[in-house]
Amino acid sequence: MEPATLPPPDPAPSLVERLGKAAQRPATKASGRTIGWALALLLPLGPILTIAGADWLTARVSPPPADDVSTDASRAERHALARLGPTGFAATVDRVARLLPPEARLVSLSLDRERGDSALEMEIATADPDRLRAALSRAGGAARLRAVGERRGDGVLIVSVEGEP
Repeated sequence: MEPATLPPPDPAPSLVERLGKAAQRPATKASGRTIGWALALLLPLGPILTIAGADWLTARVSPPPADDVSTDASRAERHALARLGPTGFAATVDRVARLLPPEARLVSLSLDRERGDSALEMEIATADPDRLRAALSRAGGAARLRAVGERRGDGVLIVSVEGEP
């Protein structure tokens, strides 16, 4: 005996067919009101949620402003860095950079081999050399940095500094 073959089942309507049938049906008054209320409530939420999300992300990602840093903590960090013993050249560059005011930039740094391994000669570009001198004098500890000269650069003064950090 041969098995009986069944006719193939009717295929289910596709999403496009179902959407077409729904569009052809007349909308009831209640469903039109529901959609209207939903749009009236959701449209103002878009910008509000965008602004709230941006504020939240900014608060999580951005560091605190420089004004919020306490001067006692900065002073303690400078003293701790100044008390560090002899280290590598990269650590010396980092230590000197931390002693500088925010607007000052390290132009060049070299070791003076004739005076010893820890003697430094550096040039620092700054708009306010008095603030740089004050920062160098506040370094305290074992840091013996002194400004020995200055010259004009491109819109800044370049201060020559010598000493041992």
